[in-house]
Parts: sequence; structure tokens; C-alpha cells
Amino acid sequence: MLAAAWSLSSAAGQTLAEGDLRRLEELVRQRRYAEAEAPLRVLVAARPSAYGHYLLGFTLTGLYRWPEAEAELRRAVDASPGEHAWRHALAKTLQEQGRNVAAIAELDRAIALEPRPEYFFAKAMCALNAGDLDVAETALRRCLEGEPDHPEALYQLGRLLIDRGVYAASLESLRRCLAVRPAHLEARFRAGLAASQTGDLTAAAADFEAVLAQVPGHVGALYNLGRVLGRLGRTEEARERLAELAAMSRRRDEIDFALAAVARNPTRVDARLAVAAKLLDAGSAEEALEQLLAARRLEPGRAETYRLLARTFTRLGRDEPARQAAAFAGQLEERP
Repeated sequence: MLAAAWSLSSAAGQTLAEGDLRRLEELVRQRRYAEAEAPLRVLVAARPSAYGHYLLGFTLTGLYRWPEAEAELRRAVDASPGEHAWRHALAKTLQEQGRNVAAIAELDRAIALEPRPEYFFAKAMCALNAGDLDVAETALRRCLEGEPDHPEALYQLGRLLIDRGVYAASLESLRRCLAVRPAHLEARFRAGLAASQTGDLTAAAADFEAVLAQVPGHVGALYNLGRVLGRLGRTEEARERLAELAAMSRRRDEIDFALAAVARNPTRVDARLAVAAKLLDAGSAEEALEQLLAARRLEPGRAETYRLLARTFTRLGRDEPARQAAAFAGQLEERP
């Protein structure tokens, strides 16, 4: 979701020393945010500019320091209100702080300046976080008008339509997502759900089997595959899968016990990371993400959290956040 507005020709960027600016931009492009931060602060203090504040804010988002990033990006936007990419970046900091309504307002301003597909997608994600499905669906469709093969928008639309009981349209969207990104595990699982609802049981079974080939303990896939196999008359296979489900259900009981322990001691980062890893193994990527985001807030400098975030975002088909988390984990691990 972060904006990549790198133009050196902008008026805002001209007040910074050209050589210094290029060097720092290159550090940011390479995601070497920790190296870029200190010299950026020196440069911005010596020669303030809207672009300098933007670049510093962008760098701070790469370090997951959302309130500080917001402050810098607000300075940039206040000085240059017509920079839509900067508003997009500002909206990211608001979303990450749970201020989804404020983020949507900022994205609407960006869209009024430049209606890019990624801005509509960002708006849809904020609306989903806020529970506004109508706004989310409209924004996802607008995103897909501009970028028909946007895999994350196709997945999110398919997921939303399943929740609304519109299974044929959901399946179409999820199949389009898988055509672009065949390894999207969550899209594959939900395609199986939609296919089973439309009566295409053979396709549904194939989808659930594909999920289990990647995540053998995926509770949802085991449960739904057992049911689909039973409906197909493949009784013995259904029994085998349901027996696996029984074993995994006992593991789910362990997960629920661990979640209850986390609820009693919410500041224990080790416990959150342990339960997040178990949730991933059980196919509950969204629950895992909730635990990992909480762990990140509690202890933002822990590499293991970002490694698990990278796995989780990959599972959810969110490639850019996955790359960002993996890169930051590597930087943390390199520190003495």
C-alpha cells in the first residue's frame, strides 16, 4: 500500500542537495530504512522541504513506526496538498494505527486527485477493517475496473461475496485470482468453499486437496473435504479425512487453550508468537495475523515477529507486506 513517488523533478525535492537526495533515495529503494533514517533527519533539519518530510515519513513506515511516520507525512501533505501518492502513504499510517475511517477520508482525497487502482484497493481494505462491506465492495470493483488482474482485489472480492452468499460470482473472482497467482492458498481454500456451494463437488475436492498438500493440518480444508467426499460417495476417503480432522481438532483445543492464556497475559510476546505459529499450521492465517500485529506493537524490534508476518502475509496473498516484513526481519538480524 505504500506509495513509491520517487520523482526528482518535483518542486518539493529540489531544495534538498541533489547528490544527498539520490543517495538516500537509493537506500530507501533497497529497503535499508535504518541506514536512511539518521541522515534523512539531518538533511531535513538542515534544509526542510515537503519532499524531505515525505521521504522521511516513507522511511519510518518501513521501520513500522506509524505515529512518527504520520507526523512527517502530514507535514509533507500540508506543504504540498496535491501530492496524491503522499496521501496514500499517510493513509497507510492511519490504517496501521486502527484509524480506518480517517484513512478512508485521506484515500478519498488521493482518489479525487488521481483515481489509481491501488488507492481503491487500500480504501477497500480500510472499509473491511471498519466492517463497511458496501463501501468495500464498491472500492474493490473500482480497483478491478482499472486493474482487472489485481490478485488481492480479486481475492478480497471473492471472499466478501462468499460472506454475502453470492457463490457463483465469488467463485469467478477467486478463479481469476488463482489464474494470476496459483499459489494463493487462501484463495484456493475459499474457491473450494464456493465451488461446494455451487455444486461443483469435484472441483471443490481438488481445491481442498491442494490446500492440504501445502498445509496438512488445515482444519477448514479437512472438514470441508470430508463433507465433499461424503457427498461424492467416496465414503472411505471421507472417513480418513474426518479421522485426520478429529486429531487436528484436539490440536485446535490446544490452540484455544493457548489463546486463553494470551488473553490472561496479553503482554507476553513469546506466547503470542507461539500461538501464531500454531494457527498458521492449522490454516488460520487471519487469526495468526491478529496475534502477530499485537506482538509487533508490544515489541517492535523482534525479528521473529517479522519472519512470521512474512509467512502470514504470503499465505494471505499480500506480497508487498510480506516482502517488507521479510526485509525488515533481515535488517534486524544483521544488527549487532
